[in-house]
Amino acid sequence: MHVKINKAYQMLGVIKRNFIYLTPDSFMVSYKALVHSHLQHAVSVWNPHHQFFIEKSEKVHKRATKLVIAVKRFKYEEKLKQLN
Repeated sequence: MHVKINKAYQMLGVIKRNFIYLTPDSFMVSYKALVHSHLQHAVSVWNPHHQFFIEKSEKVHKRATKLVIAVKRFKYEEKLKQLN
């Protein structure tokens, strides 16, 4: 599981380095294609017995939402609403 979390962070770095300004739509397309696919592959993470991995994957989501300038000023919960 740690491998998948690290790979998700690597893909976030790819997005951050290659896109100067991300609109919410372009972010969602790139995020779902590059990052979310790695986290979804490790679906066993959502087993409640592994709270540590749930927290780690949520941390990936939080970091990803910081890349979208249009929603940067919002709190995390509001960012999720804006990005669906």
